[in-house]
Amino acid sequence: MAVEYSSTRSFTLTLAHRAVRDIRRGGFRQLRNYVDMCATLAKNPQQKDFFACAQAALQRTDSCYYSMIHNLLDSVDDDRICTVGVNLGFGGLIYGASKMKVQADADHTPFSWVQVAVCGDAALAELVPAAAQKGSYVWVLDATRGNPADAVSLALANPESVFGILAEPETLTNACLEALLPCMNIVVLPLLHTPELTPEACLAARALKKHRMMYMLTVLAAQDEIDSILHPDWVESIAQESLFCMLARHGDVTPEASQQLRSGIVAGRLETGLPVLMLDWEGDTSYLNRHISEYAVLGKHLPAGYTFPLNIDF
Repeated sequence: MAVEYSSTRSFTLTLAHRAVRDIRRGGFRQLRNYVDMCATLAKNPQQKDFFACAQAALQRTDSCYYSMIHNLLDSVDDDRICTVGVNLGFGGLIYGASKMKVQADADHTPFSWVQVAVCGDAALAELVPAAAQKGSYVWVLDATRGNPADAVSLALANPESVFGILAEPETLTNACLEALLPCMNIVVLPLLHTPELTPEACLAARALKKHRMMYMLTVLAAQDEIDSILHPDWVESIAQESLFCMLARHGDVTPEASQQLRSGIVAGRLETGLPVLMLDWEGDTSYLNRHISEYAVLGKHLPAGYTFPLNIDF
């Protein structure tokens, strides 16, 4: 699979760079053209549904996604946008997941297109390439108890995989970001343990933006914070610091409140004026797993008794 994937990925990466250049030059029209083309070429129902939603979101010229994408192109290096996009979208969700699904359907065994682990774990030097051989290229690493820069050697050694690095905002110093800078396949995930946008989180977001790096504020919400996290004022405050925000739930959130949050996130993606793209850690991962295969699960490579910062039991 490695040789086949590498050649196909290289071609896809070339197309991604061309798309970025075209969108820079042609704006709204080129973006719509690419989405329409992808919708036409989509092969399976999940891909068709995704691009149908994208077409619906871009129907109006005042859609926030136009300004969001242009802000992304203005604030993040092209190489990072294309590498993360291809490794996650093509490698993780299209090529790799489809390959693993075929095998799982034959032998009825669980598989994981996304894995969680501890940043700096020496075992990852073997685990990551072994997972890639099977078609799994997406990792979320917990660096909240250590140094996010510990991910550098792993990311550089595995350029076809993509790594989300959970980090406490205060650890994202200039020295840390300088160390992470050569890694085109990393998305930094500054973690907020409550919806409060702290000074440390704001400083980290601005430093990441200054370095033109890919990042996404990651926010934990408790039961009594669900209503406030969906309020337009809170969303607007997040949008001042990040184009993307991933929401996750504390353990006390009831199923009813969880569904309320899920509904608000999904509805917000089609709102014209919402200034930030909201992702749902539990909801989106579960949704993708269900639509990829009945055998798709979240991969976990954690020491016994280790508490991962995000909920992994769903």
